[in-house]
Amino acid sequence: MKTRPRRFAIRLPVVYTRLDQEGARLDQKGPAQTGTGWTEDLGERGACLKLSTALHLGWRLGLVIFADPDVVEAEANVIWVRAGGQRKFCYHGVEFVHVTPAYYEALLRVLPPKKSLQRRAFRRFPLTMPVLCQVARVNTPPMEGQIGDISRAGVMILLPQQVSPRTRVDITFYRPQAEQVRGKVRWVANSKDASGMFRHGIEFVRGPLSTQMFLSLFSDDPSAED
Repeated sequence: MKTRPRRFAIRLPVVYTRLDQEGARLDQKGPAQTGTGWTEDLGERGACLKLSTALHLGWRLGLVIFADPDVVEAEANVIWVRAGGQRKFCYHGVEFVHVTPAYYEALLRVLPPKKSLQRRAFRRFPLTMPVLCQVARVNTPPMEGQIGDISRAGVMILLPQQVSPRTRVDITFYRPQAEQVRGKVRWVANSKDASGMFRHGIEFVRGPLSTQMFLSLFSDDPSAED
């Protein structure tokens, strides 16, 4: 049974824009409905918003949450609506459906650093990028592989050959520049997937990737320093 992600009573100003109208986008002005309000609570996967206007279930929103000095942007769906006192405002439950890695890092800085959150802090993000993988301290040629998804704590890569669990490997990333990370194979798929490769779950053994390195993997600009 899945546990509900913990929410925290955090009151922050928020601007919302309705995205499910034609022409509405997070990065451009359009005819979308826009308004302001406050968060009543906030967590990794959603929030409760206090708004003066009642929105509809299922609406998709672009949110900008102002958590000085951080700003968190996310796309979210309205999953419940409840009238407030004397109907002067409405509470809305929203579920985040898209948060970029950079804004997810900002969100984690807003939330209290509870131990219970640390295990969930290493959220995985899909990423398609070639890598090299070589068994550590073994004089064999490295294998060309492909990332499937990645978090700060580990990575799932596809390789042409199986590497046994508990084997230590050196993974070379090429964005923004070549950098090698030591990892340990935690699991390996028994059979090839549709691409003809074997899936491997790998844990970084020297600790989580730095925020700067992790975010650089998602940048299309090699000179970016987000």
